[in-house]
Amino acid sequence: MKRPLTKIDYTFVLMRFFLPLTVSFMFLFASANPAGAQALGLGIEGGARVSNDVFGNLHDISSESRRYIVGPRVDVHLPRNFFVEVEALYRTFGFTSYDFSSVTNEITRARANSWEFPVLLKYRYPRFATHPFFGAGYEPRFVHGNNLTNGAYASGVTSGVVTYTYLINQQSATGYPVSHGAVVSGGLEFAAGPVHISPELRYIHWSPAFLNVNQTGIAGGYRINSAHNELLVLFGVTWH
Repeated sequence: MKRPLTKIDYTFVLMRFFLPLTVSFMFLFASANPAGAQALGLGIEGGARVSNDVFGNLHDISSESRRYIVGPRVDVHLPRNFFVEVEALYRTFGFTSYDFSSVTNEITRARANSWEFPVLLKYRYPRFATHPFFGAGYEPRFVHGNNLTNGAYASGVTSGVVTYTYLINQQSATGYPVSHGAVVSGGLEFAAGPVHISPELRYIHWSPAFLNVNQTGIAGGYRINSAHNELLVLFGVTWH
């Protein structure tokens, strides 16, 4: 039986169809056209986030996102030492929040998959054996996942007695809005024959933050926000 396509299944579509077709097309292009092979680089980009990714004012909130990020990469070389770099990067997002007060006692766990598609224009400085490079570009981010909530909250007063609503393993699918990133990066490139290795430092400013919860209530409300600014340390390996 085919499973229904929901918002959460964007990751399934990307892994099953989009990414294999894209990589296969690039390999066929490079194999069929020797000139194109020289102008095309194929490889992988991976690394880790070194900045915090979740902020809030609850009594206790902890990020449970994996710091790693990884995915395929394609370089298209242009004249005058410029090149365009396109990636499809995957990482996970998650946090656990604890909200305790006189009227609320809740624990919420959020888990999500994140896909990002940076498109960067870079310049490689040619006069050194280890080529410095810098670049800038645009990066959309798509995040979809689930929330699991346990606890209770005060839902009313009957004859002077506070009544509570209880939440037991209440699960809800969450589709976050698309976040748009402005990217600035810089690093070095080392070449060993056709293999190019490129450590890189990348800064991203997200607008808007895909997670932006601001809830007002009896206890003063709460907020949970994903980071507007991120710093990544990345390591690329490409075949030219």
